[in-house]
Amino acid sequence: MDPYSGPQTQAAAAKNTDGTTIEGMLIDADYLNKGDDAFMRLTIKGKDGKAYEVFDTTFKPYFYLVPNKGVLIVDIESITAFDNSGKSIKATGIVKGEKMLLGKTVTVYQVFVKNPSHVPKLSAAMTQYGTPYENDIPFAKRYTIDRDVTPLTNYAISVRKEKGMIVADSFTNKSEELSLDLNVLCFDIEVYNPLQMPMAGKDPIIMISYSFVKNGAVDHGVITFKRIDKPFVTVAKDEVDMIKMFMKKVDELNIDVIVGYNSANFDIRYMLERAAVLKIDFNLSRFEGDTRIEKHGLIDKVKFGGRVHVDMYPVVRFVATVGTAEYILKLNRYTLKDVYEAISPNKKFVVEKAKIYQMWDGDAQALEELATYNLNDADALQKVYDSFITIMIELSRITRNVLSDVCVSTTGQLVEFMLMHNSTMFKELIPNKPTEHDIRLRLMDPIEGAYVKTPEPGIYDKLVTFDFRGLYPSIIISHNIDPSSINMECSDYYESPNGIRFDKNRKSIMPLILKYLIDQRAAVKKAYKKDPDNIFLGSRSQAFKILSNSFYGYLGYARSRWYSKECAASVTAYGRQYIKQTIEKAENSGFNVIYGDTDSLFLVMGSKTKEEVTAFLKGINASLPNEMELELEDFYTRGVFVGKKSATGPKGAKKKYALISETGKVKIRGFELVRRDWSRIARDTQRKVLEIILKEGKPQKAADVVKGVINDLKEGKVPLSELVISTQLRKGMDSYDIKSPELAAAEKAVKQGFKTKEEMEHSVIGYIITKHGTSVSERAELEGMAKDYDADYYINNQVIPATMRILKELNFNEDELKNLGSQKKL
Repeated sequence: MDPYSGPQTQAAAAKNTDGTTIEGMLIDADYLNKGDDAFMRLTIKGKDGKAYEVFDTTFKPYFYLVPNKGVLIVDIESITAFDNSGKSIKATGIVKGEKMLLGKTVTVYQVFVKNPSHVPKLSAAMTQYGTPYENDIPFAKRYTIDRDVTPLTNYAISVRKEKGMIVADSFTNKSEELSLDLNVLCFDIEVYNPLQMPMAGKDPIIMISYSFVKNGAVDHGVITFKRIDKPFVTVAKDEVDMIKMFMKKVDELNIDVIVGYNSANFDIRYMLERAAVLKIDFNLSRFEGDTRIEKHGLIDKVKFGGRVHVDMYPVVRFVATVGTAEYILKLNRYTLKDVYEAISPNKKFVVEKAKIYQMWDGDAQALEELATYNLNDADALQKVYDSFITIMIELSRITRNVLSDVCVSTTGQLVEFMLMHNSTMFKELIPNKPTEHDIRLRLMDPIEGAYVKTPEPGIYDKLVTFDFRGLYPSIIISHNIDPSSINMECSDYYESPNGIRFDKNRKSIMPLILKYLIDQRAAVKKAYKKDPDNIFLGSRSQAFKILSNSFYGYLGYARSRWYSKECAASVTAYGRQYIKQTIEKAENSGFNVIYGDTDSLFLVMGSKTKEEVTAFLKGINASLPNEMELELEDFYTRGVFVGKKSATGPKGAKKKYALISETGKVKIRGFELVRRDWSRIARDTQRKVLEIILKEGKPQKAADVVKGVINDLKEGKVPLSELVISTQLRKGMDSYDIKSPELAAAEKAVKQGFKTKEEMEHSVIGYIITKHGTSVSERAELEGMAKDYDADYYINNQVIPATMRILKELNFNEDELKNLGSQKKL
């Protein structure tokens, strides 16, 4: 046997026969089978604008085996497994070495095979001789990890010709930035839908729209097979011709990135199914390989040979979840229309989905409207792509994972890939995924969370707030918290409040990565201040923040490879310790601590000056580890903290307060005005009450506003549009056991032909409580159907509950607000 030498951390060193160099960036990585062998394939976008299919023929698939005691190489080199065709599989090379596994040195056998598909089969056959590791890492990920190649970054790639292939010899990182001049095409399909939900077996695709950017040029169009008198329409002979014209358009434009919206679940899937019915080969690949749909965790991912697919729907959901786009955080749903209108001053042109088939069968005007709608979908998608793709690009660069994977990843998956990459660099074994049994045990043993000092409800003047900067990341760095650094026997250690010791002298991956992320973000933020129009710098800063804030969650995630209750519990224990110590020091310094939660403090200054606040802050930071810092968030002239009912009586509510800064900026957290299941009249009234109290300090004026709204409701003066309550139907309409108001409103709309069942199911239902019926559900009618409203319902169940949470702290009661009496609580 000719064993391959060690982990493949350097590019191949074969002689360059023709001295050719390609300058460009990696946009995707996969592999092709050539007989029994598998060759890594890299899609390189050259600086010259061309796309190159480059192979690395020297990189071989492998896994590790930690052998049982006494097992030698000779014991496992003859082990045979069988592939799906019954052909035998054996190792092509075995190398003995040492690795670290969660802080302990272990002997490993690196087992090489001919094909990635052999890895799971041969590793399973070897389990009687030891424990396999890294046998579930996809070959393309294995490559980018071991070769240490960063996607979307400028490289000089030394290549040569070999057997008709362009073969890579080496990669040299070019330090200068490379312009991301990618050819991007956004597309959308329309489908004939007489039964509302189209069936690929019989319902044709009737239109395909596209909007593209190539070399700075922008254009768009619609391909269909009915004559439509619009300049942007291209007419095909039939459906087959239309699909082929679209594929040809993608090829002619030399597209690098194909963008859809929920396209993995619908557009691409439907096109594949429809092509099978029509007996045509639908393939958007640039190089050899099929267009296919793969699983990526719980999300479907589309794979093209030589191109990148980006589905903006999971991207938008990701951005909303991590909180990097305020304007989409409060959306009720994430349709293309909703997202586009959240980021654009324009309204999106829409038609009723249920009527698409009627428009297709209709007159010339209907067809023109349908084509315009289809085109507008592609144009709107282009705007959404431009708005959000930069943060995905920066996450790709930082995590060193290809863009197509990043766009379907969770924060945990991104953190895991960074850990995998760095484990290889540090010669550490990547831990195996937990079994379902392990996961169940972890879920049954929860980790104690953060400390919260609940507020005394009331109105307070002259406040100051503090935040620990990146509390959990800074704790992990400061105390070297990592599963591999746990050592109860070492003599030089950090001991967490829950008794876990972390070796001070162990170089551990998580603290090192977090230190890098935080330091890099600080540098990028400085650069961004000097160049605020650079969207990549802004996105890079956000990407560093997202990743650094995700490590603690990954430590405590039950499905994590690096799960550690000891580590996660130590992080929160340190967090509780630091927040309690800071509260105690603040109180000893004469401040009244109103509220504390996880990493933030709210203090009443009283007679204290800003200079004394600064001195207090300086003293706290002098006592903290170097990586930790308490930051002054802001000074506030007034704040409102409300209470909540509990089994032991009223107490302060967490994360429910309103503050006004010295500059007049209002900060509101946790009140109904950010919830969609309260009507606008309730939310707007609550906001007015808060703003009057915060800005003017006039409780009676705030109460008078509520009285005025109640009076308007009684007199029928409030427009129906302000009374809509929105709630999502999360299941099919027939799946509910109890009839809620939103379900009842939806059923009425379907029964009366106002809406279809398909339109209602799983959608956000906007309804109004009317005067007609006995129960609340019976009185609920869809917005657009309701003719009146039940004033008592909106007074007692919307306006009063929303405002009494504030006004009760000022001794007002419900009867006074309803003008039933003037007695206040004592």
